[in-house]
Amino acid sequence: MEQHSVPRQITTFEFKLVGFMTLKQFIYLLIAFPIAYIVMSLFPIPYLNIFLALLVAFFGIALAFIPINDRPMDVYIKNFVKRVFSPTQYYYQKTPNQQFVTQAYFDKKKDEESKQKLSEYLLQKNKTSNNIKQTENVKKESEVIQNNKQVNNLNKNNNLVEDEANIKINVPSKSNLQTTIKKPFFTGIIKNNKEMLLPGMLVYIKDQNNNILGLLKSDSTGLFRSFNKLPSGIYDIEIKDPNQNHVFDKIKIELKEENLKPFEFFSKELI
Repeated sequence: MEQHSVPRQITTFEFKLVGFMTLKQFIYLLIAFPIAYIVMSLFPIPYLNIFLALLVAFFGIALAFIPINDRPMDVYIKNFVKRVFSPTQYYYQKTPNQQFVTQAYFDKKKDEESKQKLSEYLLQKNKTSNNIKQTENVKKESEVIQNNKQVNNLNKNNNLVEDEANIKINVPSKSNLQTTIKKPFFTGIIKNNKEMLLPGMLVYIKDQNNNILGLLKSDSTGLFRSFNKLPSGIYDIEIKDPNQNHVFDKIKIELKEENLKPFEFFSKELI
């Protein structure tokens, strides 16, 4: 592994006090040598007192002149001790804040625009669904007619003559082609604090016992809908982001038999 030199402090200049030594180096030697002499004179065991005195003197010389990784030894020891006794793990404890919402929060201009966009989107969805269902019904009618023609051709080839009263063909009437448009029971829009729509958010509908009653997902316009009716009451709404980019508080809402206005939910940004 290639080593890189540690940036050095070049803004300050240490004056040389005695020859090539700075004031700090001179102080280390001034403290270390007297202590070494005291250890040698007070320690009663011979040779061992000389060894301890040389060890103290060498430690003072190392503090004064020997660097470690281009840093003085005293700075290295100070940083080492500080790092050893400093904590390496930090714990974050969040206090959840629950909001009780009985009615949707709306601004005047922005709410009118969102209502118009929602109504246009629902109309387009209903038109496309009606067109698809009509085409499917037309295909079914054509298949029934073709099957009837095949039956008639087989009867002619086999010389089988049957009364018209005995042949009954059930063709769906036009009244059956008319589809009833279901109205959503519970609708909502998910945004962030900058009024931007958030697609792909998971919406959990829970009762007071924390049981999951439904799971919804917001589309590309941040809209979600539920067609399954629930009894009137208070429910917990928990919104989660699969990518964990947005955070939402757990919210209580009151649902009635008919919820005409869509609810708006805003994320609580981390930053």
